[in-house]
Amino acid sequence: MDAHLLPDVLVFLNVARCGSITKAANRLNMVQSNVTARIKKLEDALGVTLLRRHARGVKLSSGGEAVLPMAIRLDAVLNDLGYAFGRGKPAKEASLRVGAIETVAAVQLPGLISRFLEKSPHVDVSVQVGSSANLVDQVKRGELDAAFVSRSFALPGLREEHVFLDKLVVLAPDKVKGRNDLFALNRIGLKVLVQRLGCSYTERLLAFLETKKVRPERIMEMGSLEGVLGFVEAGVGIAAMPESFIGPISKGRKVVMIRLPREVDTLRTYVVSQQHSASPLVNDFLDHCIRPRSGPTEQPRCFSPG
Repeated sequence: MDAHLLPDVLVFLNVARCGSITKAANRLNMVQSNVTARIKKLEDALGVTLLRRHARGVKLSSGGEAVLPMAIRLDAVLNDLGYAFGRGKPAKEASLRVGAIETVAAVQLPGLISRFLEKSPHVDVSVQVGSSANLVDQVKRGELDAAFVSRSFALPGLREEHVFLDKLVVLAPDKVKGRNDLFALNRIGLKVLVQRLGCSYTERLLAFLETKKVRPERIMEMGSLEGVLGFVEAGVGIAAMPESFIGPISKGRKVVMIRLPREVDTLRTYVVSQQHSASPLVNDFLDHCIRPRSGPTEQPRCFSPG
């Protein structure tokens, strides 16, 4: 391919990530017609249609799906060059795309990234919040450089390392006096509240309650952690959350924290990245994530195909 098409490939990548030519043009500080012209030029050179328009923007064609991984790799190479040789230069010379579950994004990530930027101020960090499963899928597709997830996935081709340790607690209305009340959920009419279905914290709580022959009548999806907290305070139900997250924001609220037995309360957060990635930026960030831990540590876990 003609090397002069590289800027067009990067324009295509931005359109694919934004899902909109207009949004990509704003992000690139270009006029929309220029973006459209560059996409057309790339399509003519490759002999395939890359994008299809729809009511809310654009989506990738089969040709665009085939080109996208290569565009991501090219962008990563340029990003690494900016990082490796851009130290001391103005900000945003290199970008790091991080994903995290919401509790980690709220509690552990701000301090961790702040300390990383003290050493690498020219890196532009973006953070995306989502479920563990969705974040891992984005890492696999190359849409995120690293993601902090709530459980081990042990997938081929992914590097996985334990970075944070926390405690799982039950958040309950203040009328719940302790663990014995949890074992009578049906009698006192409380539901189990969850931000989104499939939450690993809730799954662990439900498994624990099952050992006590307790089966809550309903699981209610709230959509946000603030919504979960509000419904707990209103007396609707209980929720499973990390202690580091709920401790500070529950003060002054009409809620109580109920501790679980030691054998079920340990929470581990893992950072996941592509194992084959040789990116200096990503590797430096992963090293930074591991280094601050003190006390007994676990060995990094890497999973190779086969």
